[in-house]
Amino acid sequence: MKTKRLIFRLFLLIAIAAVVEWFVYAKDETPTNGVVEQSEAQQPMPTLAVTHSLEQDDLQLKLAVTNFQFSLENMGKENKHGEGHVHLYLDGKKIAKVFEPSYVLKDIPSGKHEITVELAHNNHESYGVSERFSIEVKS
Repeated sequence: MKTKRLIFRLFLLIAIAAVVEWFVYAKDETPTNGVVEQSEAQQPMPTLAVTHSLEQDDLQLKLAVTNFQFSLENMGKENKHGEGHVHLYLDGKKIAKVFEPSYVLKDIPSGKHEITVELAHNNHESYGVSERFSIEVKS
C-alpha cells in the first residue's frame, strides 16, 4: 500500500514538473516571432547601382537604389526594412555616411584608391548590398 502511494506521488510530481516546464518553454516559442521574421524575409531586398566620375580630386557619386529609402532622421534608431543610409569607404576605411542619392567626396589624395559603397540599416549594420570600384587620382 505504501509503495503504491509513493509511486502515485512520484508520478504526480513528474506530471506537475512537466506542466510547469511546458508553460515556461511554451512562452519562448510564441508564433508571433516566426511571423515577424518571416514577413521581413519576404520583403524585397534593396538594390544599389553606383555611377561615378572623377573630376580632378573630387569623386562624384550617383546612387540608384530600389526598395530603399534614405533616412537621416532615423539613423541610430530602430531598424525599418528598406530604410537607412550608405556607408562610404576609401581604401577600407569608413569616411562618410551618405543620406541622399548624390554625394561628392572632395580632395582625395593622389594615387590609386579602392572605393566601397554599402547600404546600411538605421543601426549601421550592413544590408549586405555594396559596390566596390577603383579610381586613380592624378596629381
